[in-house]
Amino acid sequence: MLKFILLLGLFVLGCEKSFSSDKVLNFQFKTIDNKILDLSQFSGKVIVVDFWATWCPPCTKEIPHFIELQEKYKNEVQFIGLNVGEKESEIKEFIKSMGINYIIGYSNENIEKSFGGISGLPTTFIIGKDGKIKAKAIGYRSKEWFEKQIISALRESQ
Repeated sequence: MLKFILLLGLFVLGCEKSFSSDKVLNFQFKTIDNKILDLSQFSGKVIVVDFWATWCPPCTKEIPHFIELQEKYKNEVQFIGLNVGEKESEIKEFIKSMGINYIIGYSNENIEKSFGGISGLPTTFIIGKDGKIKAKAIGYRSKEWFEKQIISALRESQ
């Protein structure tokens, strides 16, 4: 029983992390519009990278938060949704129905490895203006949680 409690505690602690990484992230990804983008193109902005899928209820629950926050912080923050394993037609229909106003691309194994692996959906990373990971969340988070992380990353870079 003690092992179970310890393992559960480690899992819960691992689900939400605020930390600084010394590793500067950069990778290329293909967008839903068949463009190849490089993360470094967004240098100077806080970047929110969300690994998600249309079939994932917690993922779809977060999307309205991302839409609102992308609009509110459009000059300082770039949201990027990286879809995990779905077909283009499914994703495009979903984007249109949700009114998504941020970049949607495709995840792949190499991208996921650059983040240390993705163990569940949604998994979201807040990357500072310096290209380093500032926070990580596995599972649903509120709009307030994301905004707090964004504000913290923006302040850190001033």
